[in-house]
Amino acid sequence: VWGFLLSLVFMVLIAMTFNSLGLAFASRMKDMSGFSLIMNFMVFPLFLLSGALFPISNLPTWLRSLSYLDPLTYGVDGLRGSLVGVSAFPIALDLAILAVCCIGALGLGAYLFEISDVE
Repeated sequence: VWGFLLSLVFMVLIAMTFNSLGLAFASRMKDMSGFSLIMNFMVFPLFLLSGALFPISNLPTWLRSLSYLDPLTYGVDGLRGSLVGVSAFPIALDLAILAVCCIGALGLGAYLFEISDVE
């Protein structure tokens, strides 16, 4: 039961982080036709580097260091640790890094949305 509840916390943090980043990008764009292109250009590399499809331990060192900068890496690892019990990092570290990224993305999204001009 605790693992399931912890996985819900990770899912909410992941969703809030990437929704906030989407809001930050959308608030800076003047024309919304290119928004899907920009988001796909951002989301696919983050997803591929996250370790959701393959373990990041098999990546070359330079690519693994890029994976460590990806907040989704810690979300996927936290979900894997809370549901399956196997994780590359301690779950507390996953939760802390993802929470900091979420707070930063929320702050950035809120600030950029507040200063955006509506035509």
